[in-house]
Amino acid sequence: MAFPPEAVRIAGFTLRQVTSSIRTQSPYSFAQTAYDFMGGTWAAELTLAAFDARESAAISAWLAGLNGPAGRFELDMAAMDYDGPQGLITADPVVALAAQPRAQTLVLQLATAADTIEAGDYLTLDGHLHIVTGAEVPTAAFRQTLTLWPRLRAPVAAGDPVALRAPYGSWALAGPETALAVSQARVRTRTVQLVEAL
Repeated sequence: MAFPPEAVRIAGFTLRQVTSSIRTQSPYSFAQTAYDFMGGTWAAELTLAAFDARESAAISAWLAGLNGPAGRFELDMAAMDYDGPQGLITADPVVALAAQPRAQTLVLQLATAADTIEAGDYLTLDGHLHIVTGAEVPTAAFRQTLTLWPRLRAPVAAGDPVALRAPYGSWALAGPETALAVSQARVRTRTVQLVEAL
């Protein structure tokens, strides 16, 4: 996997959280029941803009090289106007305690006593993007317990690296088609649908 070429400029980015939970309602009593199947994934819409024909050609070649949804690529979260962690992070943390797939809780080892992660921060673990939904106060041993969405995809071991200062997502095109739109003013744009590449 690789990040898109430099010619790829993001004009718009819409990030969606998709859960595998549903709420059913009785047509007779209107009683409701919620079911949580513990799944979650990201979906996105990406609008790309090219300023000249050379950049447009580079974007076209990159998109064609993805071969529809068969290809994968990584996208830096800074590209979607994410300014990085809200707390102070002097170095990327590592996993402090092993966790199993589908776990929501993760314990990280921070670098210094001043480091802290807050709810709303993004992180990447094993190539998968997560958002922090809850964060306990770090311990005296610089360990911090977090609640994540989506749940962990795979087991993690103590010492596994976590990208917190520059989180990224692993993506694939959602379908087999991409299109180029060119206006009379020679503005070249593409809007592509993305799904998280698992």
